[in-house]
Amino acid sequence: MRLLSSLFHSKRVSVNEGAAIDRRAFFSRFAVASAASAALFSRTNDASAIDELPEGVTPSNPRELLYPTPENHSVVFSPESGKFAASYPILQNVSYDSASIVWSLNTPSTGWVEWGPTPKLGKIARNSEFGLNPYEEDFLSARILGLQPNTIYYYRTATCAFSYRSAYDKTCEPAQYSDVYSFKTAGPNVEKVSFAVMNDTHNQIDTIRTLFDRFDDINPDFLVWNGDLCHRYPSSYIVKTTIANPCDRPYAAERPLILSKGNHDRWGPFAHKFTQIFTPWIQRNPRFRSLGYNVALRYGPLAIIVLDTADTKADDAPACQGLYSSTPYREQQANWLREALQQPEIANAPYLIAFCHIPLFEHTPKEDATPPAQMSWIPYHEAGRYFGPLFDEYGVQLLIAAHRHKFAYSEASPHRPWAQLLGGGPLMENATCIYAEANSNELVVNCEKLSDRSILGSWSFKPRF
Repeated sequence: MRLLSSLFHSKRVSVNEGAAIDRRAFFSRFAVASAASAALFSRTNDASAIDELPEGVTPSNPRELLYPTPENHSVVFSPESGKFAASYPILQNVSYDSASIVWSLNTPSTGWVEWGPTPKLGKIARNSEFGLNPYEEDFLSARILGLQPNTIYYYRTATCAFSYRSAYDKTCEPAQYSDVYSFKTAGPNVEKVSFAVMNDTHNQIDTIRTLFDRFDDINPDFLVWNGDLCHRYPSSYIVKTTIANPCDRPYAAERPLILSKGNHDRWGPFAHKFTQIFTPWIQRNPRFRSLGYNVALRYGPLAIIVLDTADTKADDAPACQGLYSSTPYREQQANWLREALQQPEIANAPYLIAFCHIPLFEHTPKEDATPPAQMSWIPYHEAGRYFGPLFDEYGVQLLIAAHRHKFAYSEASPHRPWAQLLGGGPLMENATCIYAEANSNELVVNCEKLSDRSILGSWSFKPRF
């Protein structure tokens, strides 16, 4: 609200062709109306359903006060550093034949990625469209194509500050380069693979920093951020300080980062620009081109599926104001999921697990209910109805979910032949670290309490065949 207010330099603002109202009165009435709407749909007993409230309105759930916008404490990439980039590179979308790199900016810039099969690099990837090379204010990205499975590649980013005053008056500064980093593409031809999972960080920098410390110890092959990265997305600033550069370290420059979107990752204006920080996956079937946050990948003996359970509210809920279309989105994902599970490299994988933010069922209902008990909230019911039967049919062994801000594990049952593991919450007292390793003999999944690294549970899965 302070940001919106600062945009007006006079004490009055005109709307509807000159009808003037006092700006403080306008925002006050807007805040009260918004708070009333939020109260109608709030779930104060659910730690995962914290609605944002305007300035000056007391939150019905005090946990809202625990998720402030983080300040930018970057030393390496501060605006005063003279660096055009504002973060280390973030490696994403690493598949069998392609990869994407994203980095944030301190100043409007153009840029590219230099890459190759050796540290000498030699090739260039640049997101050029319609005869124009990129010019961006907040984030640059580039997609590398033509790669081979299970192969090591090297890359570095190049960033050039760009002053665009007019068509004939512009200046491109000499490039500033990142260090050279390496990564390995996905594919079936490795003996073992490991991964780690973080979730529901809600812009808690201390929790994120501690998780990164733990990941450095574990050294997983890839990292899954399982939704609700930030509490809300009012602007690019929160993305830069929470996702791109939360603590001045290259946490995903060589370790591929995989996103599973959460419901909070749809809150706020910048949520509609999410592809700037997380580039979409390339879908094999053009019919599913819009499903850029779904992926099916094979890593050695392990196949993974990533789904997007979308928002918790019904599409026609007054709080959504016509912005959401979660139900048709889930329907399309169900069609994609069936096709993805039939891909040979997925179907014949010894282990098959899935990731999504919102659980597909509640842990508390009786397991012997007929039909099997489903969560009462609409997305849980829809996600379970769309995805659950396909998990049953194609032999998914484990779903790793989040959202409830509380660790929970449910074994497979006669009604549901796959297990479900939920990670903890954003604060250190209930945050968790999930990590796993798969080889030809078993898949071992561990969940530990982040604050003291005590083991909450460890589970072993045998190959499906």
